[in-house]
Amino acid sequence: MSRASRLATFTTKTDVQTGRKAFVTLRFAGHELDPQDISAILPVEPTRAHRKGEAFFAGEHAGNLRGRTGMWFLATDTLVDSDGLADHLRFLQELLYPEPNDKSRVEKLRDVLERAHSRAHITCFWRGDPGETAPQFPAQFKSAIAPLAANIETDFGTANP
Repeated sequence: MSRASRLATFTTKTDVQTGRKAFVTLRFAGHELDPQDISAILPVEPTRAHRKGEAFFAGEHAGNLRGRTGMWFLATDTLVDSDGLADHLRFLQELLYPEPNDKSRVEKLRDVLERAHSRAHITCFWRGDPGETAPQFPAQFKSAIAPLAANIETDFGTANP
């Protein structure tokens, strides 16, 4: 079982039998978070969004659940047609910064997170070919997300030969 499938808050899981794959998730979560506040800032439809206590469809096996916390969740696997992690990170960075010096989205997100006592989380999934070296996080990406104080997790591995 992959690490991703053990994380209760994630609906995606990696399958170690299928070769190269990469994607990134961006999640904002907190008891007082209204996901509409995030959607008003980011020009992309979330993969899932719900308020605390709101019912949502969690998938074929889990069925309908009630949110334990407010959440706005985006996975790049259907938005970025690439198995390179750098491409998924670039997409996320361009989502947060539509122009190189435009910090307005990040500042607005930071304000929402502070007001709603919520946190940002980024998870990077990568599976490479046997013997392939795991990718490194670009320093530019780390600097870009620093104002969000995002918790970063990784799920890196290689496919079985």
